[in-house]
Amino acid sequence: MSSMGRRVRRGVGALGAGALLALTSCELDSGTDAGQVVVTETVTETVVPTPEPTEVDELLDEPTDGATVEPAVEEATYVVTHVVDGDTVDLDNGETVRLVGIDTPERGECGFGPAQSTMKRLVLGKEVVLVESDEDRDVYDRLLRYVEVDGLDVGRQMLDKGLAIARYDSRDGYGRHPREDDYIAADEAAPDITCKRKPQQDNQPRGLLGSGKKDKGSSCEPGYDPCVPLYPPDLDCADVGPVTVTGPDPHGLDRDGDGRACGGD
Repeated sequence: MSSMGRRVRRGVGALGAGALLALTSCELDSGTDAGQVVVTETVTETVVPTPEPTEVDELLDEPTDGATVEPAVEEATYVVTHVVDGDTVDLDNGETVRLVGIDTPERGECGFGPAQSTMKRLVLGKEVVLVESDEDRDVYDRLLRYVEVDGLDVGRQMLDKGLAIARYDSRDGYGRHPREDDYIAADEAAPDITCKRKPQQDNQPRGLLGSGKKDKGSSCEPGYDPCVPLYPPDLDCADVGPVTVTGPDPHGLDRDGDGRACGGD
């Protein structure tokens, strides 16, 4: 080994082991005296980049105290201003609604009075929610909707009471509405709609019962005993007094369908 090599080794030894570990590079300057070692220290600083936040990080950063929960959307409600019959009502916004999937007797038909009266008790003057079905409007431009009061399906209640039948569904050539199966089951389990008759009328030809036909020259509406004036106009109990309902009830006097109206026995 040359004398230069020995001098370098002695110089490094003089620095000490601790200093040697701190060096990242050593450089010998040939322009110095033979007994000196010039050490140049190079320090490299490593910069670690900050990662971009991910979707998971953003979700984890969201508050969990419920402050960001969206408020529940309130359902639109409408007030029923008029009951046409057991399956059709008018609303305060000017629309007429035909209840989906049920059918009730028309004016002058057996069972009309009880169906209309029950519908009045269920919805008249109350706030209702309209629920869409498979169709929007019928040929008369009436809205086709389920009608609910306090979360209860009014059409289903009419079926349960035996005051309506399940109709205008896929069995009749119409579209299949969402509650069809439930309505059909309710209809099959419900009592039949029947006309109340007085005992002495049992032998009367069935075709005349509940037919709604008026005798020529008569001023009495068929289906009431004693005489009730012809419909229209619509009369209330205050106009007629106690009566027995023996057939059609176009005035809607027999509210509970038991054949007795306005306090009649």
